[in-house]
Amino acid sequence: MKRYRVGYIAMPGFNESELGEMQAVLGCHPLNRSSIIAPSKTPVTGQHGMTLVPNADFQDRTPLDVLVIPDIPEAAQDDPALHAFLTDQCARVSHVVASSGGVVALAKADVLESKAATADDHGTALLAEYGAKPVFERRAMVDGKFHTAGHSTGMIEAAFMVLEKLRGTRFARFAELTLEYDPHCQYTAHTPSRLVDLADCDAPTIAMALPSGCYLPDYLGAVEVLSAFPNSTLHVVSHDKTPVQCLLGPKVVPTTSFEDCPQVDFVIMGATQPFLLKDKQLLDFIRRQEPNAKGMISVCAGTLVYATAGLLNGRTATSNYHHTPLLDKLGAKSSGTEVAYDGKFYSAGPAIGSYEVALRAVQDVYGKDVAHHIEQQVLQFAPNPVFNVGSPEKAGKLMALFGKYLFSPSLPLYLATGRKGAKYVASKT
Repeated sequence: MKRYRVGYIAMPGFNESELGEMQAVLGCHPLNRSSIIAPSKTPVTGQHGMTLVPNADFQDRTPLDVLVIPDIPEAAQDDPALHAFLTDQCARVSHVVASSGGVVALAKADVLESKAATADDHGTALLAEYGAKPVFERRAMVDGKFHTAGHSTGMIEAAFMVLEKLRGTRFARFAELTLEYDPHCQYTAHTPSRLVDLADCDAPTIAMALPSGCYLPDYLGAVEVLSAFPNSTLHVVSHDKTPVQCLLGPKVVPTTSFEDCPQVDFVIMGATQPFLLKDKQLLDFIRRQEPNAKGMISVCAGTLVYATAGLLNGRTATSNYHHTPLLDKLGAKSSGTEVAYDGKFYSAGPAIGSYEVALRAVQDVYGKDVAHHIEQQVLQFAPNPVFNVGSPEKAGKLMALFGKYLFSPSLPLYLATGRKGAKYVASKT
């Protein structure tokens, strides 16, 4: 079976969430290998304050099959070194995926001449100036090798289209189920009572609890939602400031440690490997933050961390459909749904669900008008799933059972380490 190499462009100010969510899709197959490519191999910081460690630069001329360009700011779009790299790679790769400002960068590099393309609302309005054919629709567009889209749902769906071309329809459908890509707009029917200026809201402080071995895409939808507020502060928290190797993803540079992180408004916990359920520093950090936090967001197996920490006893919560049976065994009540809310606790299945639970947290803290503004104007959330099999019910019994079978070996490990972690927590209370 062929190995495919996928390169993700990380310019200063790039959108970390878009890069990570597209990597969640294209990285589903174990033989799809990823490179984070930047102007140099020094760490590069994105628009939300997250710093990644590139493993390639423009001079490497790494052979690629797929090139991915997430949203990048205007200054980066005009970078001559980026234009030269894009011109060279777009002539050689089989597929190009770009979103928002990344699409504009392609147009400015003169590689979208006469191509139909779309971006976010602002970017699409600029495309004709550079010879592209703008399409004013909030969905992924395909013209030859170029797959273009706007923010959030559009760029994720463009990635699924490319995954299907690389690995076939059957695998791409299973990936849509595995990531439980079944998004829903929550606020399209809402009529705002006022104009919203996010600068008028209290800027939130956010903590990503990110020990080595966590799955980065689970955090990123929530990070993008909460970072929509100007002057928001993101803390990337780990055991120390040593770069963290994420599961199936890049290295991320922490900004602080579990010991030194200040109190924040929102804590985000994504999927972990089983051994982290008994990590004392992680559990202590979660328990210290919870009493004064406004929202505790968990995604996929991250919900098992909150349950192990004793925070979900008797509360309704959810995880991905493979892990929900463990919630009841760790003291929580499994909702059996894709997202669940109980007080300040907001939980979801893998990756994509973090957008929806973070929007609900925004609604509860800032009001429905603000949540509507972020969903419709900032994220430009407009789901059009490629296969529409992103839940066990939609996928059908056979595919859902296969998914459970594939992940079943991990359940005893999560349960055993979760019980060890819970025993440690009990000894502290």
